[in-house]
Amino acid sequence: MKKYILLDIDGVLTSDAFTRQCIFEYRRENLFGVDWFDPACIEALRCIIEQTDATIVISSSWRDLGEYKLKELWEYNQMPGQLDETSHTTPEYILTKEDAIGQWLSIHKEDKFVILDDSELRFPNLVKTNPTVGLTKKDARKAIKILNQ
Repeated sequence: MKKYILLDIDGVLTSDAFTRQCIFEYRRENLFGVDWFDPACIEALRCIIEQTDATIVISSSWRDLGEYKLKELWEYNQMPGQLDETSHTTPEYILTKEDAIGQWLSIHKEDKFVILDDSELRFPNLVKTNPTVGLTKKDARKAIKILNQ
């Protein structure tokens, strides 16, 4: 049985405070756009991956960058874990993000998953983050518990 993290990016790997700091420091956009990932959020994600060996599936609108750019983004920012090789993102939004996640889940019925998102989604195994602070250690502990049950 495989383990997956369905990962939103904005509000999960970003935080308002770190974004303000980046703006204050006049950080430039890089080739991917403004991708100021909060190191504390990245460390929380790293903790989940290290303790669960889960693979990442991008459920964020960032998936519109395409597989090649997402992988390049992951390497460029030295992000933890790896994107799933066969389904690195949820399907294109049919009507909503929930539709896309629902479709992905219907294909992966036997697998364990956790959803990390700052939106209120109607799915089990959702760890809802506060977009002001992003993914926290407390959120990470919840995700680890879900994936390792």
